Amino acid sequence: VSTHHTMATLPGATDIDKLKALSAKTFKEQAIWFMNGEWEEIFSKDEKAREQLWTWTNIFIELSPKKAKGCELNEFDAHRFLERIGETLSVKDMREFLRTVDIDFNKLVSLTEYLVSKYKVSWKDLVHAPQDDEKSKREREAAAQAVEDAKQKAETAREAAKVAREEEAKAVKSAKLAAERELVAKSEEKEAKEAEQKSAEAKAAAEAVEAEAKAAEAVAKETEAKAIKEEMEAKEKESKLKQAEEKSLSVAIAAKAAEAESKKAAEEVKAALEKVLAEEKKYEDKKASLLATSQDMKFGIVKRNKAANELDQLKSKPTLGLQTAKVTLTAAEKKASKAAKKSEKAAAKAKEAAAKITAAREAAEDARKSAEQARATAEDDAAKATASREAAEVAAKSAADALAVASEARAKAEASAKAAEEAREKADEAKAAAEKARKEAEDSLGAAEAAFGEAEAKLKEILAKPTGSAAGANWWLQREFEEAKKYMPKSKLAKLAKKGKK
Repeated sequence: VSTHHTMATLPGATDIDKLKALSAKTFKEQAIWFMNGEWEEIFSKDEKAREQLWTWTNIFIELSPKKAKGCELNEFDAHRFLERIGETLSVKDMREFLRTVDIDFNKLVSLTEYLVSKYKVSWKDLVHAPQDDEKSKREREAAAQAVEDAKQKAETAREAAKVAREEEAKAVKSAKLAAERELVAKSEEKEAKEAEQKSAEAKAAAEAVEAEAKAAEAVAKETEAKAIKEEMEAKEKESKLKQAEEKSLSVAIAAKAAEAESKKAAEEVKAALEKVLAEEKKYEDKKASLLATSQDMKFGIVKRNKAANELDQLKSKPTLGLQTAKVTLTAAEKKASKAAKKSEKAAAKAKEAAAKITAAREAAEDARKSAEQARATAEDDAAKATASREAAEVAAKSAADALAVASEARAKAEASAKAAEEAREKADEAKAAAEKARKEAEDSLGAAEAAFGEAEAKLKEILAKPTGSAAGANWWLQREFEEAKKYMPKSKLAKLAKKGKK
């Protein structure tokens, strides 16, 4: 088997063509070519120079619109590069710098042109600098690709794991918050339902009070109407009795006057009769005295005769008028006495009737006063009942409004509780999904670990071979691996280090 390996060379018939071919390579390829060619003179013992070339190359990549696929910078980006590394130039100096650096005169600055100018090396020697053979180059490129793949996997896995952990933490926090909100919402829902129940009970109680108040008002108004009617009837009765009293009093007064007249007339007749009777008695007494004297023998004849004579004379006097007067006055006295007694009875009866009517009128007056008081009381009771009914209506309306508010609050609380429950369920789902994503990300980290293991094994295999003209390429490969390791978690790196020692 042949052990001859073809060395890598640049295409082109002339050195300038080869320089253009080198400048057309990517910034990374240019850096490796330069480091390979100048390893012994510049880089083998100068870690700072190696790191500086690494940094410059990455700045070129960052400033180029084509990024890692770029090979040259325009004047503006070249000026930015110099500013980044602390070599700011004026416009004039920059133009001079470009004129000096731009070996192929295309008004663009490749990394190779800058390095040639910076380190004052021969670009003609550089384009012919020995490089790694094609087989080693392919192996190194495969290792570099493995490192890049491991880096990408590690970067992606680390970012995914970071995002997954953050999302899981957020999901856990959200789930906890959603659960707390659900508890609060359900508590508020319970309170709202209790408040609604209390409002419903209060409304029912208020309606019952309102119904009682309406019934009481109806009774009070009925009582008031009855009291007003009874008061009117009492007043009417009192009025009639007053008229009857006045009439009966007039009758009693008239009867009393008639009684007085009758008594007066009876007394006058009696007096006249008594006078006639007195005259009659006086006549009879005179007769009896004359008769007794005329017959009494103790008197003398003369006296007895005189007495007899006077007796005859007395008897001879007319007494018919006296007898007539006596009879007439006796009859008149009886009649007058009877009339007087009748008038007295009539007066007594009229007085008694008047007294009864007065008593009835006084009773009617008392009844009217009682009716007025009853009517006033009934009016007051009716007014109070109306006020109570109005207050009960207001209370019932307030209770109904409160119930409506409570029902609306309960509905909102139910909706909030339902929404909170749904949010909690979604949060739990998100939490489970985040946990799954985190586990998947961690599994991806395992794959990245395996990729790193493979890349490290390949790297060790390449680095174990004689360096030859590929010292720069090998260092670059090692540096890329070290850079890629930054994207691995410390725990994974510890595992890799442990595997490396075995």
